[in-house]
Amino acid sequence: MKKIMKTFLIIILVIFVVILLGMFAFIKIAEHRETNYSKYTETAGKLEKKYTELGDREVSYKDYDANDDVIGKYALWYPSELESKDNKYPVVIFANGTGSTSSTYKPFLEHLSSWGFISVGNDDKDTRTGASLEQTIKFLIKENENRDSVFYQKIDLDNIGIGGHSQGGAAVFNMVVNQEHGSMIKALYAASATSSYHTMVMGDQWKYDISKVNIPTFLTGGTGQWDAGNATSKEQATDDKNGVVQGIAPLWSLQENYNLLPETIDKVVARKKNTDHGDSYKQFDGYMTAWFMYYLQNDKEARKIFTVGGELPTNNLYQDVQTNIK
Repeated sequence: MKKIMKTFLIIILVIFVVILLGMFAFIKIAEHRETNYSKYTETAGKLEKKYTELGDREVSYKDYDANDDVIGKYALWYPSELESKDNKYPVVIFANGTGSTSSTYKPFLEHLSSWGFISVGNDDKDTRTGASLEQTIKFLIKENENRDSVFYQKIDLDNIGIGGHSQGGAAVFNMVVNQEHGSMIKALYAASATSSYHTMVMGDQWKYDISKVNIPTFLTGGTGQWDAGNATSKEQATDDKNGVVQGIAPLWSLQENYNLLPETIDKVVARKKNTDHGDSYKQFDGYMTAWFMYYLQNDKEARKIFTVGGELPTNNLYQDVQTNIK
């Protein structure tokens, strides 16, 4: 009996160890895919593939205590060559989705910096008003004038872009429209921006007026259930009993925002197939990078993506594309 019990315990122990090893391997694989997400991102266009891959710059990182409990810290990824060159580098500031911090977007911002940008995040988990983005710009202005800073006279304050995911989408609209230094932003990107239905329901400074945005704007979303839902207008309330779901960034919202933007600015909207809310910013990374490459680095090849009849409108991984760029 003791022998049987001992054998049984050994079997249980072996099973436990195997399960632990399996969980460890799963976590490591997930971490590897997250860190190297660009290698696993599906692309179809030639230029989409080009800008989804890492750029040719090595990337360094610094962070600074914001002395603010909400913002936490300013996190900066930048081309390592910045430390030894006298060049100025364009900036992209990124607004977190709900509950996220700069670490959530670490590989994403490293990727952007490999293309020659200073990529900046912070740890504000509720970015919607754009207030933490305003403080981030003030911090950058200060660092650019700080003789003891590695960024002294290296930040191109004439070429600042802003991007955001989910709640961060509302944040970038509010930053440009409502904050003191909103006029310094040259180009805007919003991945799966929270719809006006949800901003209306949640209130508490979630609302934004995108009609007042007056800079080039790229709006994106996915076709997955969390992003798209199945409601076809703002008037349909989420109703579990009747199967009505308001997605976070549904097609009606993307089209509403696109139509509200002035016709005098460059504007583009697109949805990527088989993409949902949590991955939408990564799945659009190549085209987002190209967007900022054109507007902040004057990369004329990148522009070809967004024109009528260009690569994005003809890419079979995307749908519901609208652009007014000729």
